[in-house]
Amino acid sequence: MKPQLLKISNPADTSFNLMRLDAPFFPTPWHYHPEIELVLMLESTGKKYVGSSITDFEPGDLCLIGGLLPHYYKSDEEYHKNNEELRARSIVCHFNFDFVGTPFWEAPESFAIKALLERSKRGIQFSSETSKKVEDRLRKLSEVEGMSRLLLFLEILDELAKSKDIEYLTTDPIQIRNEVDSDRIKKVLEHVSENFQNQIMLDDVAQLANMSESAFSRYFKKRTRKTFSNFLTEIRIEYACKLLQNDKMSISQIAFDSGFYNLSNFNRQFKSIKKITPLAYRMNYLD
Repeated sequence: MKPQLLKISNPADTSFNLMRLDAPFFPTPWHYHPEIELVLMLESTGKKYVGSSITDFEPGDLCLIGGLLPHYYKSDEEYHKNNEELRARSIVCHFNFDFVGTPFWEAPESFAIKALLERSKRGIQFSSETSKKVEDRLRKLSEVEGMSRLLLFLEILDELAKSKDIEYLTTDPIQIRNEVDSDRIKKVLEHVSENFQNQIMLDDVAQLANMSESAFSRYFKKRTRKTFSNFLTEIRIEYACKLLQNDKMSISQIAFDSGFYNLSNFNRQFKSIKKITPLAYRMNYLD
């Protein structure tokens, strides 16, 4: 499956593109496009790849993806087994940065939305609370037309711009220069997603990219602005955070299940990234 630079066309009578996707699974491959993308997940679970990040998605997942930031949504395996009871459904909006005209962003009332769109270059994950605030309005977009539709969309963006409960999906935008770049990064991300709980050798991922270890290390850091080792650790820590959000597993079990084979190393790496110990993180979450 070759990565694609997708061409997205707006209908002639609208300033942004609105789609309601409904399929057995999400078919769009690893891709990028100049348009900014707002995605609300309605049904399906799986992994989403945004830049160099790998995170889970489920119904209610709301994400704003900046222009040219590579991404794709991969439904879990059960969605690929012709199960008629499972569907992958989402609402997707595509729009250019200047979809309302460049002068619009000079108005003081527009500054917050403009800043939001600038920040989307890193990929923005919104909280479930924010998602609930805008879900009804996103659903209603397909029911209205003309100026009412545009004003409703601006209202949604304004609500998102006010949200303080967000997470950036990537520290710096990943640098994709061509299809070879995109194919290499995609293979590495998928390999990490499927194997991060086990030991991953640098030589394994270097071979996936058809490069030597030293060449791959330089290549990966240049494209993602982080070493492969740091990237892998961040993936494991994010997974550990999900496990820590309940009290069913011990800290040592979580460390092992997240790909760490040394508890003290897990504690040290967790605190380095999250600025808090795993136990304190759990206590704060469950409090």
